[in-house]
Amino acid sequence: MSGRLPEGWAETTLASLCSHRSGSSKLIKGKLHAEQRPGRFQAFSASGPDVWSDRWEHEGEAIVVSAVGTRCGKAFKARGRWSAIANTHVVWPDPRAIDVDYLFLHLNDEGFWAKGGSAQPFVKVRETFERPFALPPLPEQRRIVAKVEALLGEVDAARARLARASLVLRRLRQAVLAAACSGRLTEDLRAPDAAAPPSAEPPEALRRSWPAAPGAGSDGGSTRRLPASWALCPFGALVDNHDGRRVPVNSTVRAGRRGSYPYYGASGIIDSIDGYLFDGDYLLVAEDGANLLSRSTAVAFAASGRFWVNNHAHVVQPKAGVVLGYLELLLNSLDLQHHVTGSAQPKLTQAALNGIPAPLPPSEEQAEIVRRAQALFALAGAVEERVTAAAARADRLAQTILARAFSGELVPTEAELSRAEGRDYEPAAVLLCRVQSARAGFMARKSAGRR
Repeated sequence: MSGRLPEGWAETTLASLCSHRSGSSKLIKGKLHAEQRPGRFQAFSASGPDVWSDRWEHEGEAIVVSAVGTRCGKAFKARGRWSAIANTHVVWPDPRAIDVDYLFLHLNDEGFWAKGGSAQPFVKVRETFERPFALPPLPEQRRIVAKVEALLGEVDAARARLARASLVLRRLRQAVLAAACSGRLTEDLRAPDAAAPPSAEPPEALRRSWPAAPGAGSDGGSTRRLPASWALCPFGALVDNHDGRRVPVNSTVRAGRRGSYPYYGASGIIDSIDGYLFDGDYLLVAEDGANLLSRSTAVAFAASGRFWVNNHAHVVQPKAGVVLGYLELLLNSLDLQHHVTGSAQPKLTQAALNGIPAPLPPSEEQAEIVRRAQALFALAGAVEERVTAAAARADRLAQTILARAFSGELVPTEAELSRAEGRDYEPAAVLLCRVQSARAGFMARKSAGRR
């Protein structure tokens, strides 16, 4: 170990503090029960306590460690009657020397373990347990556990609040899209006392009622009347389609044609290439892929300048009086499930895209909708950056708490408390000698009993 030990601590090894063995290779996860029922006992796999067995192999308290796989080093507490199956390792601490919860803080840190393997990582138990280990006095271990659990509880609560904030931001974006394309985002422009109401109203014959976008209105599924100055048009009437100019280039060919021009697919830029098919401002719309239904990313996105597009994204340009940014907002606000065909590979055909009913405000209002929506998205993006940074700090904070705990900086040492309280204490070195002496005496009596 590097550095000076805190007063009262001792350097030892986990091998001298614990016994351990591999989980049972006779118990296979696929042959055990996935549900708890009377008469079944908890069994631990490399994924944790996720299966049940008709019999138990161990009783009492121990720590089961995932020994193989991407999460090797993840630990779980076992109590009562239980079993550990293949690809796990079981550790029993000597309670006279080390608190099981204190040991768990160490073993549950995946970075604590020496590991081997690359494609299939595994923990090196012997190497880990023979490394130097700093042991505090037993009462200090328990105070450390209590402090760490309290602080990590606060960190977990902060993480939960940050996760809720991320959810609120996602809902905010959805609400902005719904408001933008239903007329609610620009209601003030159409107020009777508005200074400059939008001009260039669409023809009266095109006005219709419009189904609410996802998240629009409290009724969840009722129709919302379009503003009087808006029209309802098929999407294809608002754009010129350029799908015929698309040329797919497979990855092998692209590898020899790397260049400075972006190569677009259904999800955006997926590569670069040495030539271009389009030059200008266009709207690209995903033609196929699971994202048409899952909506984990945008299905419509603007592309400007010179670029190449494969046959997985529709390419359109807005006609005069139609703002590209508004069409982008519109398509990203819609639930496309009724326009998409196919299940294994969802597809939005050109005909289906052209037939999507599109609510269309006057061009001046379209531009204002885009401006307001982008301002709100920018605000949400700035807040999301702060949330992401805070989440990263929370992750680092957890490691900092453990590092301070294991270096004697988190709680007063037993030596400091004993002096302040005017009492004696048992240093870890004395504790180890007492435990080792008791262990040696037990082994001697056991050996004498055999003779």
